[in-house]
Amino acid sequence: MRFKDNNYKVDMSTLNLHEGHRQRLTKRLQDSRFAEAEDYNVLEYMLTMVVSRRDTNPLGHLLIEEFGSLANVLEATPDQLLKVKGVTPRIANFLTSIPLIFRNYKISKLEPKTYITCPEDVFNYLGQCIYHLPSEEFYIICLDNGNKTIGHRIVAFGGNSQVSINMQDAVQYAVKLKAKKVVLLHNHPAGSCDPSDEDKATTKKFFMSFNVSGILLYDHIIVDSAENYYSFAKEGYISRYSKECENMFKANIIEIK
Repeated sequence: MRFKDNNYKVDMSTLNLHEGHRQRLTKRLQDSRFAEAEDYNVLEYMLTMVVSRRDTNPLGHLLIEEFGSLANVLEATPDQLLKVKGVTPRIANFLTSIPLIFRNYKISKLEPKTYITCPEDVFNYLGQCIYHLPSEEFYIICLDNGNKTIGHRIVAFGGNSQVSINMQDAVQYAVKLKAKKVVLLHNHPAGSCDPSDEDKATTKKFFMSFNVSGILLYDHIIVDSAENYYSFAKEGYISRYSKECENMFKANIIEIK
């Protein structure tokens, strides 16, 4: 086989060998439903989706050697992946998109009108969709007066330690849905689910903002990659913010008088 514009000759036996290996790999993994498959084999299979006419086995091994596991490869940043010999921008973008696609898959399975009455309900509803993500995401979950979900929306996303939140956008979304209560949810990709000082300050600001609009901030849940979660309501912060609001309101009435 010769290309029209040059004299480069393609070794068809090598191409056929790679194609045969891919077919055998695909059949083996699919027949076993990927059960007990080695991480490098799964990566090799995934790479065949974006790499044509090239043996992906060496790159699969190289990625596992560099990052240690399939999970670590998929949670790496594009820049980290691009440092590995053989990884192209297309490969890096493909691999980093897998956790996000998995998040969308799980969110698409959520049942509408789900009851939210405790922190565990929040985790089972949306927390289990995002705890594994390598970057931080911040959500608002809107509830009706009977604590049934009427909608959810991502309001911010960022790196592995912080996000920039548009508070006004979140409040407007809740008002638009005529929510009576809201739950905030975000993940901590690095470290535990314990709140930072910034998390506490942000939650208080949200409580005050929603309160002005006649909406109760029911809880704020933080989840971590180990599937642990922290509840601001359970730890007493929501009731504390509520009392502060009441005291501020009383103080304003006295001042007006």
